[in-house]
Amino acid sequence: MDYPTYVAISQYIVRRSYPLESNEAVKRRIRRLASKYFLLGGRLFANKKGDSGHELELLHEGNVKDIILQVHNEGHFGSKNTYERMRVRYVAPGLLEKVETVVRECDVCQFRARRPRRRVEVARPIKPPREPFTMIGCDAVGPVLESKSGNRYILVAIDYLTRWPMALAVPNINEVTTADFLYNVVVSNYGVPNYILTDRGSNFTSGYVQNFLQQLGCRHITTTAYRPQTNGLCERMNQTLVQTLAKIINERGTEDRWDEYVNSALLAIRTMKNISTGYTAGKLLFGYEMRTPGTWPVPREDFVEGNLVDEVADRVTTISKLAEVYRSEARKKVVEKQQERARRYNLSVAPRLRYKIGEQVLMKDQNPQTKFANRWLGPMVVVRTNENGTYWLEGPSKRRLDGAVNGDCLVPYHAKKHMVPDVQVKKVNEWFEAWVNRSG
Repeated sequence: MDYPTYVAISQYIVRRSYPLESNEAVKRRIRRLASKYFLLGGRLFANKKGDSGHELELLHEGNVKDIILQVHNEGHFGSKNTYERMRVRYVAPGLLEKVETVVRECDVCQFRARRPRRRVEVARPIKPPREPFTMIGCDAVGPVLESKSGNRYILVAIDYLTRWPMALAVPNINEVTTADFLYNVVVSNYGVPNYILTDRGSNFTSGYVQNFLQQLGCRHITTTAYRPQTNGLCERMNQTLVQTLAKIINERGTEDRWDEYVNSALLAIRTMKNISTGYTAGKLLFGYEMRTPGTWPVPREDFVEGNLVDEVADRVTTISKLAEVYRSEARKKVVEKQQERARRYNLSVAPRLRYKIGEQVLMKDQNPQTKFANRWLGPMVVVRTNENGTYWLEGPSKRRLDGAVNGDCLVPYHAKKHMVPDVQVKKVNEWFEAWVNRSG
């Protein structure tokens, strides 16, 4: 209730007087409202008691926020529970909306709130390139059980067109080991890719690796912070490789020699049909199905040695033509699969208005230190927006975060609105209550 009306009702109850220049409509309203309340200790209470049997105090704009805060801070309950607790002792016009506003602006609740179940950013699949090794994704797996050779990690890479996997068991994943992997396993065998996509691990973002890639002429792209789905193809490759290795070493009882079976696992994956492309990685890369020891055919007995050069030339021509056809079909199938997955993904998306530059947000803490730690960090300020649903943020200390953050990791921050009129009303109310008590 606005404070002037509250004072007018109180004055009518005490003196049967009206505010100056009141017309008949205003007087009728004051009399109607005054019939619903009685004055006690300078405060108005409803004539009708609440469901719990307690007398209900009428709140006004000068004290309603403080009372709601007092009740809410007893346990930081949600809007519904706070409102139900308020109704036991208090009454006010639009009380539910006021409770929702106060609870929404509570810093303690905002920093501990659960992450919204529904996503807000739609899927944006990475279009497959037209040629092999135009773009690759890289990642690191581990640490795992240390092998007899001292290896505890696996560096992994995968081609975005053919899905050709590459991997190497290594003792560590520092910048030197990472650069060696990129050169010896990727570049020396398949050439320099145009793009390489990795997460924000220090081994990939170090100055050493950045300079190495720059010298090669390879553009380095990093995933959005706390958004592993950006490099989902490599993440899925990690799972497949680990599962394959686990099955092999468990069958043979050689867990301490797991690194000896990385190449065997790669051969199995390379000759396995990919759901998205519809082909094996080997067929897309070489134009024919790779033969594994289990499917190795009997050597040809009718081979004429003098025809070797001609047969090789014919085979190269045939393979080149077939490879081009296979890759074109695979790319088409990948796009169709991506569109279907994006459609299913977007069913769980509830789009909202994009954040604007200058807005305050909270960012999901992906690694809280304890169970009691806040779930959200901030508030942070949006300093730049991207069309792909990511944002550049500036922290509380005016320090800009490294890299953009996906909108699914952000929620709006509701700052408390400190209004000077509220403070003035509180002071006037104190004087008024003192006057009523003296008049009584």
